[in-house]
Amino acid sequence: MEKPQETKGYTLIEVIVALLVFTVGALALAASSAVIAQAMANNARRESAGRVATSRIASIKSQCGFAVGGSERVQQVESVWSVNRSDRSRVSVTETVSYESPRSTRTQTYRTTIWCHA
Repeated sequence: MEKPQETKGYTLIEVIVALLVFTVGALALAASSAVIAQAMANNARRESAGRVATSRIASIKSQCGFAVGGSERVQQVESVWSVNRSDRSRVSVTETVSYESPRSTRTQTYRTTIWCHA
């Protein structure tokens, strides 16, 4: 009696299961990439708002004796600041920055006291 000849290769079921596993993995990778990209964009907006606030506070510090409150819009960031003089040598600054996030408008407030050189 002759032995049946062995066939080398994969069955159709094995190929379909392999494609299914590969597809699920590729979809999971694409979904996680989208979440990471959205988080990076949100962090970039938050960092930009922080830079606007830091820049405004540095500007107020450089003109300590003449600084006044105000508002402006820079790089999709709304900035509002107030300057309060407690005496001739100190200025209290409150800076509020607002920016759009994917779900709502975010607001961050920065407060500092600047010592003016008389």
